[in-house]
Amino acid sequence: MPEQERTDDLSQATGADSNPSAGGVPANFLFVLAELLLAAGIVYLFDIEGQRLLFPVMCVMIGGFAVHTWLPKPYRMGFFACLSASCVLLVLGMTNGLYVLGIGGVLIGICYLPIGLWFRWLMLIAVGVVLIVLRNQWPLPMWPVLGSMFMFRLMIYSYSTRKAVANPPLTTTLSYFFMAPNVCFPLFPVVDFNTFRDSWYKEDTWNIYQKGIVCIVRGLTHLLLYRYIKLYLVPEPYELYDVPHIALFMVTNFALYLHVSGQFHLIAGLLHLFGFDLPRTHDRYFLASSFTDIWRRINIYWKDFMLKLFFFPTFYSLRGRGWGLGLATVVGVLIVFISTWLLHSWQMFWLLGRFPVTANDASLWMGVGLCVAVNALLDMRRGRRQDHSAWRAAFSLSARTAGMFALVSLFWACWTKPGFLTLFAGVLRRPGAMNGLMLVLLGFLLVILLGAIVVRLKGYYDSRKTQRPAASFRESAKGYVIGMALFVALASPRFATLLSSDISSALAEFREDAAREDAMGQVAGYYEDMNSTAIQAGPMLSSWSPTDETQRAQAAGFDLISRPSDLAQITELIPGVRVELDGKLTSINQFGMRDRETLTLNKPTGTTRIAMVGSSVTMGYGVADNETFVRLLENRINEELPGGGQYELLNFGVGKQWASHRLVRIQRKVFGFDPDAIYYFAHQDEYQRFVDHLAKLIAAGKLIRSRPIEQLINQAGITQDMPPGVIHNKLNQQRNAFLVAVYRTIVEECRERGILAVWIYLPIGADPENLAAQLMPLAREAGFIVCEVPNWAEGQPASELMIPGQQYHPHAGGHAMIAEAMMKMLQAHPEALPPSKP
Repeated sequence: MPEQERTDDLSQATGADSNPSAGGVPANFLFVLAELLLAAGIVYLFDIEGQRLLFPVMCVMIGGFAVHTWLPKPYRMGFFACLSASCVLLVLGMTNGLYVLGIGGVLIGICYLPIGLWFRWLMLIAVGVVLIVLRNQWPLPMWPVLGSMFMFRLMIYSYSTRKAVANPPLTTTLSYFFMAPNVCFPLFPVVDFNTFRDSWYKEDTWNIYQKGIVCIVRGLTHLLLYRYIKLYLVPEPYELYDVPHIALFMVTNFALYLHVSGQFHLIAGLLHLFGFDLPRTHDRYFLASSFTDIWRRINIYWKDFMLKLFFFPTFYSLRGRGWGLGLATVVGVLIVFISTWLLHSWQMFWLLGRFPVTANDASLWMGVGLCVAVNALLDMRRGRRQDHSAWRAAFSLSARTAGMFALVSLFWACWTKPGFLTLFAGVLRRPGAMNGLMLVLLGFLLVILLGAIVVRLKGYYDSRKTQRPAASFRESAKGYVIGMALFVALASPRFATLLSSDISSALAEFREDAAREDAMGQVAGYYEDMNSTAIQAGPMLSSWSPTDETQRAQAAGFDLISRPSDLAQITELIPGVRVELDGKLTSINQFGMRDRETLTLNKPTGTTRIAMVGSSVTMGYGVADNETFVRLLENRINEELPGGGQYELLNFGVGKQWASHRLVRIQRKVFGFDPDAIYYFAHQDEYQRFVDHLAKLIAAGKLIRSRPIEQLINQAGITQDMPPGVIHNKLNQQRNAFLVAVYRTIVEECRERGILAVWIYLPIGADPENLAAQLMPLAREAGFIVCEVPNWAEGQPASELMIPGQQYHPHAGGHAMIAEAMMKMLQAHPEALPPSKP
């Protein structure tokens, strides 16, 4: 081989510029590496997608990029496949990771079998049916990742290779299915196989890498904007009392799609680092000016997927049968949106384990489909717009863009909150609603005016500016290095110490992604729900950050056994669920209780029932069914206390609920089981979110059935028409009085039924504020029999009695010690135990 040819091959293989500037390839590599390290610093500093373990995976991918860049080109695809498999094992752990790789390997192997196409497809369908059954019956943390990798990609791959003479290279196929970022993001863009394969190093290497940096920065920007909107702008459901808040709800819920677009840009950027010059996933979708325009701009990969597999086959088939252009287009579009609706449910099944098919979703998807179909017909008939003046064209574009943004926001609000139109109609009937409506309309007209001015200014600038060449790789890299370095410096905790305490606290809250916690009471959007899958890390990553990982696993575990309820309860346990959480069997019976399946609603003869009402500690989160202190205490009472009768301790504990939630639970469910006593368990979180919940109920006009609470509300002059902030402040000023009112309601309703009402303070961990001294007098004032279990830990450090990595959930040994302390408490306070019934 001639020396010059050998040099050219090496240049291409190592990704060298065809005409490198001073410093050459090493300098270019250092620029990209600096940009990546700064981007990783931003991810770490703001804990971006921390629940999905983005930072450790990004570090692995940066290290992989450093190796990949210097490999000869023939080895790069294989290296990326190995790196992707390593990320799966790193994140999910060896067991779950091997499940993903093994099952994925079987599916890929079927695609390579030397048999007929239809036989291969039938085998894939058969294996798919088996996996569906296993997904439904065998809960494992690997299912969302496996489903994300194969639920759509297998369709695209099979369709794209159906006419291929030979199978694609195995390394390309493995890289396509196991793309490294996928293990972090179960909600993943639907990448086309042909695009994935054909875009690999199709242009200058360093320009591809720099485009990846641009995508990563764009994605991080979207995710930080999403966090700001989620944290500071999205109104709570109870704040939807006037037209301006309704409008804000519509706009901000559509804006929350930044979460998805940010993730997709970030994913595409990371893939660029390994040579995949993929197109943009989204294109300024907030500026869409028609239904067909937003279909082209938002989630472009999904649009291409639907066109390729559904629209074009339908369209050309109908045209071949003699159908007209317009009718074939309309039918093709409707097929696309029906398929989109069902495939989103298919996606939900693999990501969250449920297959929702609701009339609300169906009507909205079909409504959007009809709008896109009509818009497509109009576009075909009228052709290109001809505006007589520049200002008229500017106003037309601005009005269409603002109108489309408003319509999409309306659709999004209906997806987010079923019954939104009914809510809106109710708000319009309120006194003074027209003033708010006029204010919103004036704001809308102002936006159109400002938009037209911006369009004209842009047109004027474009007509005057000279054609400038695009920025070179080196110019772009320098700009991004400087910009990201400044951002990291200004956002760092050290810089925050130079600012006022309020600003410093706000920055710290924003950096810690408080939106994840504060979002609990908000209505989850359509894609928010789909994008809620948390990644459960394997042992290696868990050892790096055990507390964070345990909290993620806890949140994911509670989601498996609970579901949203109405505003009065917020959440409830799912009847009939049986799952293993960290190897511990967690069973929810037919009544939605962490209790035996043999439990009956009617109390058996000769049985004394005690209803145990409390938090996730009472429920026994993280321990097995027979290890909860409720079950252990029942056994001890029946074995050791005299009387000869049978005691049943019914577990009504539910996580993520507080005092006012428990009152509603007692009224709705507990009394129906005819208990002889109710044990109400309080911890250090007794005040937490209690006022927030009451404020939401009052603002929504859904008061708890309680005479003491109603009296206090009237005395405080609180009304439903007040702004939510005013309601919250008035409640907070009388926090203790309202807590006593909740307690008194429980006691009064218990006395009416002849039920013994016992209030028990069970501290979990340290109690530096001595809340027992604050809460016990309030419980006595309300009429409870008051007890406490202060020293159940017997002097042991609280951390040794909790599930590893958790602060508030005792392990099995801790529950046994609580049961022992409860026995001693009952022996010391016999008045707290209802007599047995021999």
